[in-house]
Amino acid sequence: MKKWIALLLAMLTVTALGACQTNKKDDKATEAPEATAAVTEAPTQAPATQAAAVSAQAAAPVDASWFDDAVFVGDSVTLALDYACSGDKSLLGNAQFVCAQSLGYHNALWDLDTEGAVHPTYQGETILSETAAEKTGATKVFVMLGVNDIGTYGADDTMEQAKQLAERILSHTPNIKLYFQSTTPMLADKESGWLNNDKITDFNDQLKAYCEAQGYSFIDVYHQVCDDSGALNPTYCSDPDNQGIHFNTDGCTVWANYLKSTVAQLEAATEAPTQAPTQADTQAGSSSTGGLSAQSDSVSSSDDGMVEINYYVPDEQ
Repeated sequence: MKKWIALLLAMLTVTALGACQTNKKDDKATEAPEATAAVTEAPTQAPATQAAAVSAQAAAPVDASWFDDAVFVGDSVTLALDYACSGDKSLLGNAQFVCAQSLGYHNALWDLDTEGAVHPTYQGETILSETAAEKTGATKVFVMLGVNDIGTYGADDTMEQAKQLAERILSHTPNIKLYFQSTTPMLADKESGWLNNDKITDFNDQLKAYCEAQGYSFIDVYHQVCDDSGALNPTYCSDPDNQGIHFNTDGCTVWANYLKSTVAQLEAATEAPTQAPTQADTQAGSSSTGGLSAQSDSVSSSDDGMVEINYYVPDEQ
C-alpha cells in the first residue's frame, strides 16, 4: 500500500513540474512579441531634410563677431556695405572688405599688370580677388559681383567667369568656406535693354544652381532688397538719380541683418543629421530597454523543458 501511495505522489509531482515548466514556456513565448511590438511602435524620426529645415528655421541670427574672420569680395555695391560696417561694428563685426569700383567676374581674373585692370588693394598692396582670403587670413569669403558684367557679357558668359573665380579662390585656400551672394537689383526706372532685372535674375538663377551642384553656399540678397515688382526698393537706394544700384545705410542694415540670419540657418542645417533612420532600421536596431535586437532574438525550449532565450549580439565593427 505504501508503494502505491509513493508512486501516486511521484506521479503528481511530475505532473505539477510539467505544468510549471509549460506555464513558464508559455509565459516567455507570449512575452517575446512584446519586445518586437515595442520596437515596431517606436516613432520614426522625421526625414533629414525636414530636421535640417526645422533647425534652420529655429536658429537665432549669429552675432556680428561671427564675421570677424570673413572677407567680402565685391564691387562698388559692396563698398557701400564696407562704409556702413566701418561706422557700425554691430552690423558685421570686424569683417574685412577687398573691393574695387567697376570690378566684375571678368576683370577679376585679369593679371595684375593688365592695362585697365581695377583690382582691389589690401594694406596698400594691389591684389587679385582670388587671394583675398589668403592675404587677409580669413576662413570665410563672401563674393558678390556681376552688375559690371551682365550687361556687357550676358548672364551665361558671366556665369562661366564666376566658376573660374571660385576655382581660383579654392586653389589658393582649399579649406575656405565659400559663400556666393546674388547680384542685387536696380531701380525699375534705371533698367534698359542693356542691363535690367530680368538679366540679373537669369544670372542669379544660374549662380544658385551652380552653388547647389558644387556644395557652395548661396545667399539670396536680391529678394531681401527688392520691391513687389522685383526692382530695387527705392527706400534702400543711395543713387536714385544716377545708376540706381547702390545702397544707403538702411539698405546696408537690411543686407547685414539678412546675412546674420542666413548664415545661422546654414550653420544649423549643416549641423543637422544627414540621414534619419528608416522604420526598417529602427526595427533592426537595438531596443531601448536592453540594447538587444528584438527581431533577432529567439525563444526556444531545451530537451528538459526549460526555456532558453537566444540573444543576437552583433559582431564588433
